[in-house]
Amino acid sequence: MANLTKSRTVFAFTSPRTIEKIIPEIDLLRQHFLGKQWRSNSHLQSEYFEVLFNSDCYEGTTRPQDTALAARDRITRAPKALGFVDLEEGVAITKAGAALLTGKRLDEVIARQLFKFQLPSPNHTQSNKVTFGVKPYLELLRLTKEMAGISETEIALFFVQLINVKYYEKVKGKILAFREASKKNKKNRKAFIESEFNKQLKEIYADEIEGGVTATRQSDDSSLEKFLATKRHNLQDYADAFIRYLRATQLVTFHVQSNRLTISKFREVDVDYILQSIVREPEDFTDKEAFRTYLFNDQLPILLSDNRNELIHKLKNFGVPFTQIKNETVEQLKDRLETKERAIAVEQIAEVEVSLKDFKVVDELEAVFSQIENKEIPDAPLYLEWNIWRAMVMLNDAVSVQGHFKRDLDGMPLSSAPGNRPDIECSYTNFNLIVEVTLSSGRKQFEMEGEPVAHHFGLVKKASSKPTYCLFIANRLNPGAVAHFFNLNRFKTAAYGGQTSIVPVELSVFRAMLLKAKDENLQDSRYLQGFLEKMVEHGRNADDENEWLETIQRSAKDWCVA
Repeated sequence: MANLTKSRTVFAFTSPRTIEKIIPEIDLLRQHFLGKQWRSNSHLQSEYFEVLFNSDCYEGTTRPQDTALAARDRITRAPKALGFVDLEEGVAITKAGAALLTGKRLDEVIARQLFKFQLPSPNHTQSNKVTFGVKPYLELLRLTKEMAGISETEIALFFVQLINVKYYEKVKGKILAFREASKKNKKNRKAFIESEFNKQLKEIYADEIEGGVTATRQSDDSSLEKFLATKRHNLQDYADAFIRYLRATQLVTFHVQSNRLTISKFREVDVDYILQSIVREPEDFTDKEAFRTYLFNDQLPILLSDNRNELIHKLKNFGVPFTQIKNETVEQLKDRLETKERAIAVEQIAEVEVSLKDFKVVDELEAVFSQIENKEIPDAPLYLEWNIWRAMVMLNDAVSVQGHFKRDLDGMPLSSAPGNRPDIECSYTNFNLIVEVTLSSGRKQFEMEGEPVAHHFGLVKKASSKPTYCLFIANRLNPGAVAHFFNLNRFKTAAYGGQTSIVPVELSVFRAMLLKAKDENLQDSRYLQGFLEKMVEHGRNADDENEWLETIQRSAKDWCVA
C-alpha cells in the first residue's frame, strides 16, 4: 500500500511512460505467473523481470542491479493502481486487465480505469500533512475543457497542485494569471518559466524548505538549488506522463501549434457526458473488497459510447440507414462506428499529404523541430517520428510514405511505431527507403537502435527486388552506433540480406537537407537515391567511420544540387 505522507502534489505514472506498454508486460504475467505469490516475494519478482528482459517488448540491453525492484516498478505502479492486475492472494488478471489484453477499444478500457483512479484510496493511504481528495485524470480532463486547452508547463506548474477538488478554482485562477503574466513578459521566456517554477515550488514545499529538509534520494547535495531543480524535473516528468496517459483515451489530442492538450473535436459530446456523470469526489470505500470490485469492473464507469441511442445517432450522421442497424447489439454498433472512424483517419492522412506538397508548410515543420530540440513538447520521440514523416512526404515524388506510428481521430500522432516495424517506410519508383529516428543518445542509442535498425532493413530488403536504403536520424549520433553501421555496410550479413545500406545523419543535418530541397524546389527522388548510394559506397572504401561521417555531413550541404 502506497503512503501519501511524503507527497505534496498529485502524481502520474512514469513507468511505463506510455500506457500501451502495460499490455505486453501484464500478458507475460498472465502467461507465466498466474496464481503465484507476488507480494513480499523478491525471488518471483526477479523471475518475472528475467522473462520481461528476454522478451521482445523490453527496450534496452542493460540489466538493473536490483531486478526485483525493477519488476515492482513495472507491475505494482500503473498496472496495479489502475486495476489491471490483482496481486492480493496471487497474481491474477482482472476483468479490466482482460479487456486490455484483448486489444479491442483500448481507448474505452483505459478511460474507464483512469477516471476511477483516485487519491486517497485503499491502495493509497491518506497523508497526515495534506488532505488528498481528487480523481486526477478526471480533473485534468475538466481543466482541459474549461481552459480551452492546457500546456505541459501549466500541468507541471499548477495542475499537480490540485490535490483536492476544493482547490480546483484556485488552480484554475493560477493558470489564468500565469497566461496573463506570460503575455506581458518582456524578458527571456526560459528565464520567465524558471522564475515561475521556483515561485511555485517554494510554495508547494514551504515546510521542507523552512525545516531544512532539502536532501533528495537522487543526490547527497542538500542545497536549495539542487532541491528545486530535482522537484522541477519530477513535476515535468509527471506532466509528460499525464498527457501521454490521458491521450490514450482519445478524448483529447495535442496540437503543436498551440503546444496545448485540447479536447478532440470528435469527442466533445463524450467529454461533456463524462464530466457531468462521473462524481468528482473520490468514492468512500470503508470495505477494501468493495473497492476492488469497483476498480476491477471493466464496465464502470458508464461512458456515452455505451449508450445504444447515441451510437445509432452517430452512425446515422455517417449516413448509415437505421434499417441496417436497428437490430444490432451495442458491441456490433461500436464495431461499425470504429470502421467509420478508421475511414476518417485514412482521409485525414491523404489530406495532410496534399497539404505537405511543394514545401508550403516547411516553416511549420521547422518550428516543431525547434520545439523538440528545446524540450518544449511532450512525448518528443513520437513527435519526432511524426515530423520526419511529414518531411519525407514533403520530398514529393514517393509512391508512398508510411509512418507506422498510430494516429488519433484528429490526425495527430498517438503512439510510436511497434518495435517489429521501421518507423517510416518510403517506396519510390526505383528504390525503397526506411527511416529510423531516435532521440536516445550515448551508449543507450547503440543498445536500443543498433540491431533493430539492421533487422528492419533486412526485412524490407529481402521482400523487394529494388535497392533498399536506410536513413538513420538521431539528435546526436553515438560513435558506437556509427561504427556499427559502418561495419554492417562493409560486410555481408545473411540475417540482413547481405551488405546493409544504412546512412546515419544528425537531426541538424537532416533539417538542413530539407531546407536545401526547398531552395532547389526538389521534385525528383533520384537525387535522394544518388546521395544515399554515394554515401554507402564511400563508407565501404573509407579508412574509418569518422572519415565516413565527415563525408556524409559535408556532402549533405549540397545533396540535391545538380
